[in-house]
Amino acid sequence: MKIPYEQLSPSDAMKTYCDWLAEQLFAGSCRRLEAGQAGWSWYDTFYPLRTLVLGSRLLGEPGYTAPCIRYMDAFVAEQLPNGGFTAHYRGAPSGKMAMKEFRKIMREGCVNIADNGSNVTGLMQALPLLDSGRRKAYIEAARKWFDGWVVAWILKEGCGNGIWGGKRYGTPYTMAMATLASALSAFGLATGEYEYIELAEEQMAYQMTQWLPDGRPVNLTYFDAKAKTAIDDYARMFYLLEGMCWTHLASKNDAVKKAIAERFKQWIFGPSGILAKWSGSWFSFDKPGQPLEKWLLVHPDAKDELPSSQLGVRFTWEMAKANGLLHGLLYYLDNIEDEPSLRAKVDKGIKYLSHPLKARMSGVAAEPEESYGSHAVQATGFAGLSLAQAIRTNSVFEV
Repeated sequence: MKIPYEQLSPSDAMKTYCDWLAEQLFAGSCRRLEAGQAGWSWYDTFYPLRTLVLGSRLLGEPGYTAPCIRYMDAFVAEQLPNGGFTAHYRGAPSGKMAMKEFRKIMREGCVNIADNGSNVTGLMQALPLLDSGRRKAYIEAARKWFDGWVVAWILKEGCGNGIWGGKRYGTPYTMAMATLASALSAFGLATGEYEYIELAEEQMAYQMTQWLPDGRPVNLTYFDAKAKTAIDDYARMFYLLEGMCWTHLASKNDAVKKAIAERFKQWIFGPSGILAKWSGSWFSFDKPGQPLEKWLLVHPDAKDELPSSQLGVRFTWEMAKANGLLHGLLYYLDNIEDEPSLRAKVDKGIKYLSHPLKARMSGVAAEPEESYGSHAVQATGFAGLSLAQAIRTNSVFEV
């Protein structure tokens, strides 16, 4: 399709990007379901789907809905007998799964929390577009995930990440806590069952105790590496921001809402916080990630300094997720504090995302086959969340 490389309104930009995404679902960069290409990550696909869902709702474009349902139906059909979801597309409904295959997945596979928290949130966002039968199926799949699988990994403080590569990770993991809080909040809002929102409150209340004085959150990791990093990368920023937004919106607990609001402010305006990483009309990318062992060689005596979470993060993946940060900042402005200097910054950012030529530098609607566009489909999906929140306040959080 021909993309207008000029300044657009947020609505026109959203339509342009949704048209492009819908085209990609049938192009080589995303034609996975039809081609039966097992092994790709579900959550790589769910962010584009979430933007198409929002585009359908905000722009009145029913044509965006069908491809979303096709992928979401396939995801739900692959739910494991114990309620878990594999992180990767298997290409076959679980109803046809032999016990031998199920055992192999549980011993060697990836049945994690962090990826699937994002995916289940996507299912909840699609609910307003669904017929009653499909809506019931998606809700029950989410309930089975929470009650049958997630319950085994929720701790007294935080949540583990489940299984990755056959290994069990039961210690608190910030990204699992964040995406799970989003999913629990969305589910609770959709069903009216506040007990699930209370579980989200527990996750975020604990994470709010994990913060640095300079404004950065602490990332509790689950890998076989140092147990804590300081959140500097835009990828992890996005997930935690999203979890904080969903929980703050859904919660009726004043103490939890206050804790989230205070950390939100500290994170945005702190000396090493979010705005400290903003240059001109967009976020700065002057510190690319590097392997953890390289950081240790450069800083051999930095025993009291947390390594940056940016270490080892794929550049184009981090760049893609930066496009979604504005939806969290807009939530802060619209629901917590309308701070003028932040509003001016965010307005510049929305203008940046609404100019397809500029946004292309962040991977939005770029060429998926080129190196700079290796996460173009995902970058466009994250951008859509920010544009949707600019088009209609809290539209991203409607279920």
